[in-house]
Amino acid sequence: MNVGEHLVAKLVEEGVEVVFTVPGEQHDAIFAALADTTIRVVHTRHEQAAALMAYGYARASRRVGVYLVISGPGVLNSLTGLATAYAGDARVLCVATQIPTPVLGRNLGVPHEIPDQLGVLRSLTGWAARVEEPAAITHVLGEAFHRLGHHRPRPVAIEIPTDVLAAEVTAAPPWPASPPPAPPDPRAVEAARAELVAARAPVIFVGSGARGATAEVARLAELLQAPVTTELGGRGVLRDDHELSVSLPVAHRLWPHADVVLAVGTRLLRPQVEWGTEGLRIIRVDLDEEEIHRVSPPAVSLVGDATEVLRALLDGLPPVGRRPQWRAAVEDARHAVDAELDKLAPQVDLVRAMRAALPEDGFFVDEMTQVGYVARLMFPVLRPSTYVLPTYVGALGFGFAAALGVKVAYPDRAVLSISGDGGFLFTATELATAVQHGIGVVAVVFDDGSYANVKRAQRKFLTQTIGTELHNPDFVKLAEAFGAVGVRAHDPQELRAEIEKGLARERVPTVIEVPVGEMANPWPWIRLPRVR
Repeated sequence: MNVGEHLVAKLVEEGVEVVFTVPGEQHDAIFAALADTTIRVVHTRHEQAAALMAYGYARASRRVGVYLVISGPGVLNSLTGLATAYAGDARVLCVATQIPTPVLGRNLGVPHEIPDQLGVLRSLTGWAARVEEPAAITHVLGEAFHRLGHHRPRPVAIEIPTDVLAAEVTAAPPWPASPPPAPPDPRAVEAARAELVAARAPVIFVGSGARGATAEVARLAELLQAPVTTELGGRGVLRDDHELSVSLPVAHRLWPHADVVLAVGTRLLRPQVEWGTEGLRIIRVDLDEEEIHRVSPPAVSLVGDATEVLRALLDGLPPVGRRPQWRAAVEDARHAVDAELDKLAPQVDLVRAMRAALPEDGFFVDEMTQVGYVARLMFPVLRPSTYVLPTYVGALGFGFAAALGVKVAYPDRAVLSISGDGGFLFTATELATAVQHGIGVVAVVFDDGSYANVKRAQRKFLTQTIGTELHNPDFVKLAEAFGAVGVRAHDPQELRAEIEKGLARERVPTVIEVPVGEMANPWPWIRLPRVR
């Protein structure tokens, strides 16, 4: 077999079902091999969308999302999606071609050449490597999939020069598998258990690293009578309708009174950097030891898979009773924050309408938009991995493209994306992809004719805003021009009805334009002040 055939055979072996790509001549050896498989090829209109679709696929399914790009502009166009996958701890594999080895690194100006492409890929992945010679393909692929399966979930990238890609492989030594990770340190487990038992007012803080430990998180919370909160990555690890689930603003109200925090699979960035941690005993659980100590050393560190560590903590952990005072404080904070969030009009009513229209197991794909910011505060998430967000990278155009990848992963489940009018047009051309491939996403576009967040910020220091007004198309007609369904909703009731109709269309994408005016400022509930 040639290198391209080895690559595709490994994808089949690892259970890869779909590849997202913008095809190019550099891919000929790969596509020749793909033609003999059942792997689905979803070709997009821009490499940014291909990478974001791979992220959406991986983030929602926790499987490997694969995208394929050519060297130079293909790689560069995909970097927004690759950076999002890095920030979102997603198992994404980028396969990038490279110019032929005889001219590589000579800066001759051959087509699709950029300086140090491998260095660019390494800066946005957990690991990246070039296949320097045909025999190296099995070693590189073995390392890549081992990292995707056993290390902290991060994207990896493989770069293959075109002459190597088409070359026959005469000898390919197998990759030596690494030993399994060590179990959690029993002394650290015992120390953490002692901290939790002695706590007066514990808080559990979860992130995306806890998505495989939903039962363990719930059991631990109930035994400790500890409220559970999360930043965006851990939404749904504990159902938001659980009596111990609290939003981030509620956790902020409780933060000055907490004495022990158990942080599971989370950067714990905002509490450590913004809220303050003086006097708190913090227990960190993470696959990545570097992440545990990145900001400050915790009282106890537990390196390992969240499920294994929490099971070890639960073994022998006694229940502590109802904690009536702490539970009363939790309920008081919850009611106070809920009353304040009700003032965020019209976002709150729009969010409630979308939640009502979406089935419990449906996916909600966020975007950098005014309604999205409020959804992060109060959209009830009832299943892990069903709230898909643009991570701290915060790329406009994320929502619609990522939602297409989610829908490819789960064609029989509802997928709803939201965008502002500015962000939607970043990747709106992927309506063509959605129609061609029968990807029935429902996309809501909130149209206020501006980059609203920038406009609000500029008003603080300018008498006249600059570069914030937008000239938009008729989004209904735009959708129809691509062959999708386009409709308009003027209030929350109409929005709910149109979402329900759109979800019933299955393989036909729907765009719902929602004209809106200026909205209430959600940032006082997002950027929360130091309280310790």
